[in-house]
Amino acid sequence: MKIVKKTWIAVLAVATAVVAACTATKRTPETTEAAEPQPADNDNVGVNDEIVQPKDSISARRAEMQARLESLRATIKDREMSCVYGTPEVMKEYSARTRAMRQEADSLQNELLKMLESEKNTLQDRLDSIDETVKNRSGAKVYGPPEMINSYNNNNKKLRENRDSLQHEIEKIDNEILNINNSSKQ
Repeated sequence: MKIVKKTWIAVLAVATAVVAACTATKRTPETTEAAEPQPADNDNVGVNDEIVQPKDSISARRAEMQARLESLRATIKDREMSCVYGTPEVMKEYSARTRAMRQEADSLQNELLKMLESEKNTLQDRLDSIDETVKNRSGAKVYGPPEMINSYNNNNKKLRENRDSLQHEIEKIDNEILNINNSSKQ
């Protein structure tokens, strides 16, 4: 009788653990990011002041993709230079794996290029907006107390500095795109 009670308790305990495991919600990084609102950050890259994704997150993702792409290209290059011995099935498997790696590398490269183009377009839109503002403010006559005139001049200076910074960022992105395209041809 005691063995039956212990067995029954053990069965109930296992069943409870299985039910708990099946119904528990896990918080994976994807659900955590979706569930928890991200704090506003002044360094966000956005369109019309909407938060798209923090700039650091985009840079980290881009660096991760670039590292993976370089790793795949190095592996593919090593595989192309190596001699493979074995049965036809082994050689076929090796070739299939190399083709899959090439496809993954091409896919990563395309995704990376799209990401860079998107970022470049966003920066270019911001640059065009600043250029338009600077153009409209360039010939304006400002009247008022010296503090107001100084503030106006300081704002113009900041706009020009932002414009120069954006132009530099766009040039860096253009160089990255060029490097990615050149490295794929090698």
